[in-house]
Formats: sequence, C-alpha cells, structure tokens
Amino acid sequence: MACNWAQILEGAIDSAHSSTLHASDMVPARVDRAAATNSQWLRPSTDKSPLLQVQITNFGFRYAAIRRPIQNAETHDYVRITLFVAPYTVLIPPNNAYNVAALHIPMDDTNTAFYFMAWGGDGVPDQETWRKFCGAQVGIDVDSKFRKVRSRENHYLQDRQAMKLGNSTGIQGIPNQDIAMWETMGQIADRTRDRLGTSDIAIIEFRKLMVRAAHDIRDGRPAIGTVDPRIPHAMLRSYEGVVPKGTDWRVLGAAEEELAVSLALGSMPTRN
Repeated sequence: MACNWAQILEGAIDSAHSSTLHASDMVPARVDRAAATNSQWLRPSTDKSPLLQVQITNFGFRYAAIRRPIQNAETHDYVRITLFVAPYTVLIPPNNAYNVAALHIPMDDTNTAFYFMAWGGDGVPDQETWRKFCGAQVGIDVDSKFRKVRSRENHYLQDRQAMKLGNSTGIQGIPNQDIAMWETMGQIADRTRDRLGTSDIAIIEFRKLMVRAAHDIRDGRPAIGTVDPRIPHAMLRSYEGVVPKGTDWRVLGAAEEELAVSLALGSMPTRN
C-alpha cells in the first residue's frame, strides 16, 4: 500500500467505522454472536455509535467497542474487544468460525506491507476462499508478487451500478474498502487538520503511546513490549460477544496469564 503504516494501523483500530464503511459486508442480523459466511460477516447489532473504552497494557492496549445488541438490548451489551500489539499488529474481534489479525509492516515512510490473516476454529476458510472474500485473488485482484490491481488512479475499480443497487462502497472486499480510505488520505496524512471525536479514543491512545515509545528509545530506555512482566503473544486474543450489562469487559477473552500480569502491573486504567 502506497502510504504510511501509522495511518493504516489507525484505521485498523477504529472499530466504529466498520458499521458504515463495511456496511454491505458486516451485516446486522438476529444472531447470538458474530458469524461468518463465504460472502458476509453477520453481527448482532445495528448500533453505529459504540461506546469506546481503552485499557493500557505493557504490550500496547486493549479496547472495547460497546454497542446495543438487536436482541435483549435492555439487559445486554454487544462487546467487541480489539488488541493493539505494538508496534504494528492488530487482533480484530473474531467471529464464530475463525480469528482475524492484521499486520501493517512499514517498508519505508510511504509504503506498507499489509497482511490480513484468518486462522483457528473449525470454519477457517481455505486459502483461495479467504483470498476471494478479501478481494485478493492472484491474477485477478493482485499480481504474482501481490501488488494490487486496484489503485487511486482506477478508483479502486469501484462499481457504481452495484452502489445503485444498495452496495455501500462498490468496492469488493473489506480490506480493499479500507485501502481506498488509507491511500486517499495521502502518503502521510496531515494530522494537524484532524478533528478527533469520541469514536477516536483508540487512535488518540495509539498516537500518545507511540510518541512515548519513540521518546523511550531516544532516551535509551527499553522498547515497548520488551520489559517484564511480559505476556506471551500466544496468550493474547481479541473477543466479541453479547454479555449482561455490567460485565467487566476487561476480563473477557483474557487468558489467566494476561490477567495475572495486569494485576501485577497495577497500571491498566480504563479510559472513556
């Protein structure tokens, strides 16, 4: 992708945008939890304005996007927990069939290698099915070296007729919809023009965290995520589900080892 890795990662940790940008691929449905088909991800909520809360960790942060569920909205919340594992990994909330992660690896200041992965579970798609779902089939969407066919110059092959028939973007594949947003911000987005709001809590925390991490390296202190107590990456996981109101989301999906380290740190505030 022809843009800076940080603006890409900020898109990946923005849970609120999925209800609008990906509206034709992440479809509200009367289901108990997020579910995957070969063409769509179903989710048990129509709420486009989630409440966001952040939990700072020694590897980055976890944050929850809390929405009203379609069913039992008076007594339950729909919670999606995303993990940012510094410096470039995002664990996206799973569905009923598989886990999802995205890596945004800087090649240089204005080019980024993007890996979008599905794994685990009985319903994990085979490689070609996953590439088709993502709009990343070799010889169709990308070339033999995985350089994408869609670009700003060809309007990301946007299908206006599909939009007239109800498709929200006219761009095939959730990652390609994101890429169109990331690249059209320019090679390095001008953040002096940002007007951040309550749905940008995770982005704000990311910027603050990475600036502090850069200062630490400059001043000779250890890199982020390399000091004890450490949580093995294999223990880290995202989460999604409908839970009773009042449930402490910080314990949802967290392995016992992660909770133990969190208690030992004693420095994991939740920020609204």
